[in-house]
Amino acid sequence: MSRNYELDSLKSREQDAFQRKQAAFQRYADARDRCNEAHDAMQTAWGERVSAKEEMNREWEEMQRASENYREVWDEYGRIRDQNNYEIERLRAEADSEHQQMIDCFEQASSCYEFGDKSEAPYWSSQGHDHKDRRNGINEEVSRLCQEVKSARQDAEWRAPKTDSSAFHRAKEVFERAKSRHESAQAEFKRLKAERDHLKDAFDSLQAEHTHLKEEFQRKLEEVKSANKRERERTLDKAGVRWSERNDAKIVKKADGTTQVYHGGLGKGDGLGHGHTTLDQFGNKTYDRDAFAEHGHQNFTDDGTNTCKTLAVGTDMFDGRPAKIRHRKDGRTDIFFTDSGNYGDGLGHGHVVLDRDGSTIYMRDQWQDKNQGQYLIDESKDDHTKI
Repeated sequence: MSRNYELDSLKSREQDAFQRKQAAFQRYADARDRCNEAHDAMQTAWGERVSAKEEMNREWEEMQRASENYREVWDEYGRIRDQNNYEIERLRAEADSEHQQMIDCFEQASSCYEFGDKSEAPYWSSQGHDHKDRRNGINEEVSRLCQEVKSARQDAEWRAPKTDSSAFHRAKEVFERAKSRHESAQAEFKRLKAERDHLKDAFDSLQAEHTHLKEEFQRKLEEVKSANKRERERTLDKAGVRWSERNDAKIVKKADGTTQVYHGGLGKGDGLGHGHTTLDQFGNKTYDRDAFAEHGHQNFTDDGTNTCKTLAVGTDMFDGRPAKIRHRKDGRTDIFFTDSGNYGDGLGHGHVVLDRDGSTIYMRDQWQDKNQGQYLIDESKDDHTKI
């Protein structure tokens, strides 16, 4: 396939787009992994936040139950205290009154004794003792009521101690820290998600560009293949290659503008026993040898007889390879050829000797030892001299 620079340019652009797409995918994949890690961290922080909130709510409810019990117990104590205090105040006033009346009666009894009215003294004395007994009874009731208030207070202190909110406040502090960690993790996840989405868009854009260039390259490749196939068929038509030999035929364009067509060999077109056709830069056939045919001047197509016209002394072509031709005084011709080097007789050259009638009497391929060259002598001739 001949080189097509537009196709090369498309391939280069496709490969560049592929590399940029791959780099963009790697950046996206890295951002996606970091985003997934941030999401996992956010979910973990959310779980801790929910757990901390549940604990805080439990402590709040416990504190509320304790507060409600405290209010109920102390409200009950307050009712007892207020009711008893009211009664105590009333009884103390009554006791004070009885005490004062007791004093008055004892003083009246004393006056009766002192001033000679002794018959009245026992009466006032008895009245004094009655007031004293009532006073003492009232004081005992006051003491009972005071003890009842004291006992109610002690019972309230035991049943409803002062509410301790420290556990709730500790749970609240734990929740606030968990909430802060979750909000921070959430913000980081949102940032990385935005970065991931941006890189995904960039990757999608480059992937679309690469797909477009790949499809464009494939279209151009098919176009070039089709054009090359047509060109190959035209070349094989000019070379006159049989249809049975075309699939394996090998076409080589040389720097000098000639086209070498190898066909009919075993395996590929340039395999063992291959045929060889040469087209000049104008598409004219200058050499044509069938598969397994003998090498020789008869294969050159200039006039079909005079080898020396095509194989002039100096630099020429032999079998599609640079060659140097030398004519001997005895009429024989030496052909030195090689795929590289100087003028056919360079390092590792091959060597062919043509007899005076153009038949091949010696052949040695490139890089072949001289002693391995084949002497092809026509047995009908008397000349068996080795060359």
